[in-house]
Amino acid sequence: MCSSVAARLWFLTDRRIREDYPQQEILRALKAKCCEEELDFRAVVMDEIVLTVEQGNLGLRINGELITAYPQVVVVRVPTPWVQSDSDITVLRHLEKMGCRLMNRPQAILNCVNKFWTFQELAGHGVPLPDTFSYGGHENFAKMIDEAEVLEFPMVVKNTRGHRGKAVFLARDKHHLADLSHLIRHEAPYLFQKYIKESHGRDVRVIVVGGRVVGTMLRCSTDGRMQSNCSLGGVGMMCSLSEQGKQLAIQVSNILGMDVCGIDLLMKDDGSFCVCEANANSNIPCSMPASLTMAKVKKTLPFVNKTLN
Repeated sequence: MCSSVAARLWFLTDRRIREDYPQQEILRALKAKCCEEELDFRAVVMDEIVLTVEQGNLGLRINGELITAYPQVVVVRVPTPWVQSDSDITVLRHLEKMGCRLMNRPQAILNCVNKFWTFQELAGHGVPLPDTFSYGGHENFAKMIDEAEVLEFPMVVKNTRGHRGKAVFLARDKHHLADLSHLIRHEAPYLFQKYIKESHGRDVRVIVVGGRVVGTMLRCSTDGRMQSNCSLGGVGMMCSLSEQGKQLAIQVSNILGMDVCGIDLLMKDDGSFCVCEANANSNIPCSMPASLTMAKVKKTLPFVNKTLN
């Protein structure tokens, strides 16, 4: 704690990612900024929190401590691929109902948890999206082999809850798609998406904070695979982005209700873009030097201060 006044800003994360590099860098930057601004700061891990309803009022306990002074702003960093509505989202809803301003809010996080949910939110707003099919039921992948054929082969197949480029395939033809249906795990549905050939192995990660683009990175595969994720060996370099690309990323962020996010854009031959994915818990690009990483983290802080004040 940096002062004796009531806590005004919390950094809320999950034990599974608490020690990851991005979380540690964001934590250090927030802590330093709060001390500089004489704001009280507290780092909290999700599973330390006990939610209460006592005498008709919402309350909190953390490791046995009764919390009597609540934060005005909570910076949320939870692993969105594993977010559970009955646990993680319940904690975030509880804080929001108590009057805390969350970055990002629970509904915004949910909009990005499932890739098809993201497209459901963006559809109808004039946002350029690859044609995409999905399905109901848990194990109806096989029935989509004929249904999705209108998307033409090769087509992109993704787990709706996949992350870091995992559980993403480029299906060559119907036989390949049939083979995949026997090999994949079916914990979550898959989506079937039109292949944007000109963006194979390349995309642009756009970091948007408070409705402003604060960083852009061109990510490229190094082994010929379709995915450009750093976690799969891809490399990234800072790049400029056209005004059309920036406005598209901001539009997506606004529609999804995001305060801090990473928007992945696919590139067309004519210089235009379409939306690939949106990330509520976007990591700062892994190949950036630490100094640039910190610069991007610090760009989030004026937005936090504005919210606090």
